[in-house]
This record gives sequence, C-alpha cells and structure tokens, in this order.
Amino acid sequence: MPVTIGEVTTFANPKPDKAQALKVLEEAAEVFGAWQVYDDSFEGVGSASEEWVRDDLIDECADVIQATCNLLAALGVDDMRSAMAACERRNRERGRL
Repeated sequence: MPVTIGEVTTFANPKPDKAQALKVLEEAAEVFGAWQVYDDSFEGVGSASEEWVRDDLIDECADVIQATCNLLAALGVDDMRSAMAACERRNRERGRL
C-alpha cells in the first residue's frame, strides 16, 4: 500500500550539520515513544482514547518527515524519486515487498 505524503515545505536555511542530523534522530525517538503509548493503550477500534493516541503517533511521524526533508534540503536535494525507487528495489531484493 503506497502512502502519499505530498510536497513538504522545508524550514528556511537548514544546514547539513550535526544538529540537523540529530533532529531526525530526536523525532524518530518521539515516534517510538508515541507508538509505545499507542500500543499500551489500544482498547479496540473506535475508542476515543485510541483515536487521540493514534493521531499523536501520526503527528510524530510527520515531524520525522519534516526533519528528514529539512536535512535533505540542506544537502541541496529537492527530488527524492530516484532515491526512493532505489530504496524500493533494495527492499524488494531483501524480500520485504
């Protein structure tokens, strides 16, 4: 199942420095923390608490995408299509897709 992300507007003047690379790691850690809450609180489809927790996890995933795109922009990358196609090929070769 493909996931459509759309264009991501990056922050102004990102730098390809340690702080920007660490931001991706920080946001990824927040995804894991939000997933832990989601996993611990899962009570069945449709519960109000599950919906809020799920939305928080999705928001954290968006933050990872934003931080990653900021790093890419700092590297001068504005089109990831060929890199994503190569990633898909690697995952197919590894039997993941």
